[in-house]
Amino acid sequence: MKKLYILGIMSVVCVFFGSCNDEWKEELHSQMISFKAPVGSNGVCDIYMRYQPDGTASYELPVIVSGTRDNGRNINVKIGVDNDTLYHLNTEKFAVGRKDLWYRQLPENFYTFPSEVCQIPAGENVQNYTLNFNLKGLDLNEKWVLPLNVEEDPSYVRNIRKGWCKALLGINLYNDYSGTYSTTLMNIYVDGTTNDPAIVDNRVTRVVDNNSIFFYAGSVWEEDENRSKYKVIVTFNEGELNKDGNMAGSLTIKQGDPTSGANIVPVGDCTYELIVQKHETKPYLERHITILRLEYKYTDFTSDPKNPIIYDVKGSMTMERQINTLIPDQDQAIQW
Repeated sequence: MKKLYILGIMSVVCVFFGSCNDEWKEELHSQMISFKAPVGSNGVCDIYMRYQPDGTASYELPVIVSGTRDNGRNINVKIGVDNDTLYHLNTEKFAVGRKDLWYRQLPENFYTFPSEVCQIPAGENVQNYTLNFNLKGLDLNEKWVLPLNVEEDPSYVRNIRKGWCKALLGINLYNDYSGTYSTTLMNIYVDGTTNDPAIVDNRVTRVVDNNSIFFYAGSVWEEDENRSKYKVIVTFNEGELNKDGNMAGSLTIKQGDPTSGANIVPVGDCTYELIVQKHETKPYLERHITILRLEYKYTDFTSDPKNPIIYDVKGSMTMERQINTLIPDQDQAIQW
């Protein structure tokens, strides 16, 4: 009797483990389609494309088949523009009455899709979907987003968890000089005074052309309703190596909107220096440091139109980029 009991237990155990082994042969989680477009703290997925004089650029958006097993069939994923999500993001993110801060949907004339579907072949779990852009004439004073969606189709299942079947692509053009500068050494004085300066921690600069960037004057903040009237355009003129072996040259400063009452004018000689250094602890990284030394004056004519105030801004701005020399694709090599 005891032997029969032991044999019975062994048979149950064998059946249990056999069923477990068979279970691993099946897909434990449904294979679903999604984008690889992680959302940052700003609510969108920032993508970076180098400025080209003709405006052309492209971006490879990964489309993913999730699951515990490799994709075993050919899948044609339909990609379309999502015209709804951006509105909801704007109304949740920005205060009522501040539509001037909203993300703007990129107009159709600035992009094309080579195909309406992303073809994922059997055996592949990730396939890049090419987006072509022509961004010539795009006003970078606005925040542009291309919202995409994996469209419904009976041949596949969309991954709707946390909106992974959507991609809100924030458009960022860059050149060698654009980015976020530390401006703690830029002093903003009321003209004619030399004490108690105002200081702004940083300034985001955006592309004008291959050798030019713009930022907002003085203490004009990124969310000011009149910010476009205070654009300072800085052009990097051809430089040469200085005594330290770094590239250095002069800067040209002008007002972005010639009709604005901001009256932005340079004072004295404005210069730049470009420094390339090896990272102290990570030998595969290069530090590209850009230093601007400048002085300019501008008039705040919108805070109190009846009493405009002239400011004198002087000091230095510094930006650092870290570039991974092991990655040949520059868009990917820059540590954004």
